[in-house]
Amino acid sequence: MTDKPQVSIVLPTYNGAGYLAQSVQSCLEQTYAPIELIVVDDGSTDHTPAVIQSFKDPRLRYVRLERNQGHIAALNQGFALSRGEFLTWTSDDNYYAPQALAVMAEALIRDKHIGFVYTQYYVVDEHNHIQRLGRSENPSYLDVDNCIGGCFLYRRKVYEVVGDFNPEAFLAEDYEYWLRVRQKFRMKKIDQPLYYYRLHDHSLTGTYKEEKVQVQVQKIRDRFIPKWKKFYWRFFSIRCH
Repeated sequence: MTDKPQVSIVLPTYNGAGYLAQSVQSCLEQTYAPIELIVVDDGSTDHTPAVIQSFKDPRLRYVRLERNQGHIAALNQGFALSRGEFLTWTSDDNYYAPQALAVMAEALIRDKHIGFVYTQYYVVDEHNHIQRLGRSENPSYLDVDNCIGGCFLYRRKVYEVVGDFNPEAFLAEDYEYWLRVRQKFRMKKIDQPLYYYRLHDHSLTGTYKEEKVQVQVQKIRDRFIPKWKKFYWRFFSIRCH
């Protein structure tokens, strides 16, 4: 038995069987044991069910939606089923370093005033070759762009206060969510690369192109960032890569 808080990981997937096994395995092989992994199959037509059935870990919960409802709907349904004290989500084409959850959970346990933590990450290709170090910035840089990345953990209280992901923020739903979190809770960056973000042609970014993503990011920035902050960042020419 353990008295450590349980972590709920939501993993939405749609026809992502190609990389799904590695993503699932990276969750189940975390050094932080008290987890539940909720895989939400958003009506896949590939062999996703067979991939999930190959895992026999009781911590894995598989939810299959009868029809495709979209990435954000799958995310929200997964979190509605979650039971953990700490929450996160990951993609079917990305994967964690083994100690990722342990490092983030310890940060939340150690400092009760922090609601949301996130780490640095690596960018990899289709064959898991590291291309570069990703760029996660301090929370203030959210005024400029989505600079957090895919490795994060937050308290259930954050979910209870901030609510679901916004369907109208598709392609930048994480950015919009982090901005809402920042309005209510302290966020902290951990300077360790503990996640592997995969670039490939069939990813959401690859499918919808960076230009469309940035259009959505700009709409969100216009809604949340005061004009004086925009002028401030422009004056000092601070950019997020």
